[in-house]
Amino acid sequence: MKRLLSAITLLLAFTAAWADSPLTSTHFANAYEDHPMVQMVNEDMQSDLPTVLLNFLADKKSPVDVRLAIINKLSWNFDGTPVGEQLCEYMMGRYKVKNEAKLVKKLDAGTLAVYAYAKAMSNYFDVTAASEMGHLAVKKNKGKSLSVALISALIDAQVYLDSDWSKIYPVVSKVLHDGSLRLDMRQEAINGIMEYINLYKEYE
Repeated sequence: MKRLLSAITLLLAFTAAWADSPLTSTHFANAYEDHPMVQMVNEDMQSDLPTVLLNFLADKKSPVDVRLAIINKLSWNFDGTPVGEQLCEYMMGRYKVKNEAKLVKKLDAGTLAVYAYAKAMSNYFDVTAASEMGHLAVKKNKGKSLSVALISALIDAQVYLDSDWSKIYPVVSKVLHDGSLRLDMRQEAINGIMEYINLYKEYE
């Protein structure tokens, strides 16, 4: 009965705030506000992203955690052309490929994770394709980046929001307890993610 009441309470919270979900409610960009590229994103940004920002997002030499923070700060309700679409178009030109499928194959793990996150945030009602990209990024993740694995898990958590709440906390927690992964995300950012994900721990 207690679990049922808890589920109803959380469901009502979702109804009151319809954008409440693993993707839209995990805020971690503030952990990177000291970075110039993150600072470039502001509330008045309502048009297409500047080339310098797209270039940074598409550059595999750019720190993956900072790139993810930019996507997180742009958020799901960006007023311009969806960030996922902008990034796809820009990267197809940059990497000289004709379609998304070829782009996905060509991207390194970090850049693919960034693109998957941008795609998921652009349409968090359907993240099936973004989830598959996240899994591929993890397979490519030879550098054992925690950022890559964590963002893929976060996209999966979004999938489970509509199917099985008991998997939301474990899929993210498993990444954080994987000792083989390289800690390349600031602890404050991780805390920002888990502040929301911890709400699902009781549903394991």
